[in-house]
Amino acid sequence: MAYTWTVAEPVVDQPDEHWRQWEVAETYDAGRFDNLKGRVYRWREEHAIEVALRRLRRGTVLDAACGTGRITALLRRSGFRATGCDISPAMMAVARRRLASLGCDVPLVESSIERLPFPDQWFDAATCIGLLMHLDADLRVRALRELARVSRGPLVVQYGCVDVFQRVIASLTGVPPGQVRCPVSENEMRADFARSGLRVLSQSWVMRGLSSSVIVVLATTK
Repeated sequence: MAYTWTVAEPVVDQPDEHWRQWEVAETYDAGRFDNLKGRVYRWREEHAIEVALRRLRRGTVLDAACGTGRITALLRRSGFRATGCDISPAMMAVARRRLASLGCDVPLVESSIERLPFPDQWFDAATCIGLLMHLDADLRVRALRELARVSRGPLVVQYGCVDVFQRVIASLTGVPPGQVRCPVSENEMRADFARSGLRVLSQSWVMRGLSSSVIVVLATTK
């Protein structure tokens, strides 16, 4: 059976009805990292991801929900042959510019993480950074199962994981810890993995006590 997918092409005209998506994409990284706190967080996060990547053999990696290509670029710098996918053409346009500026020729595919347009075990590994904390439990599990389907090796994912103290702070302030939409407890996170047929190989907090972000390396239980 032949498999095909559509590689996202550069967009010339930005439709008026999508102008907000393009504006958000163009300013996304600056809004998150153009201050001292953001720069420190970014350094710590990327360091945690680089440590996690040491468990992967150098090969093909799908960077799912690649956004502006920040982690895709990190994968390339670390010696992996990366493919990026994202549901947002605007984000991928920014990713394309970033990767081109680094001299990287990386396929970028427009797709939802729930329906990845790749055959089973197509990649040596897969990453998903910055998305799962925005999904509810059922969506997280569907995403994890899809990542496991297309990868014949480990997954490197990021969760927004909070403890009891952080939940109390969130309830008092009305602001989710770490600015996540669906923060989970560590037990809930591990329940996601069990439902997805995955087991934890390693787990590393980005800035424990200051951020809910945790980087987890997963393998299938089969």
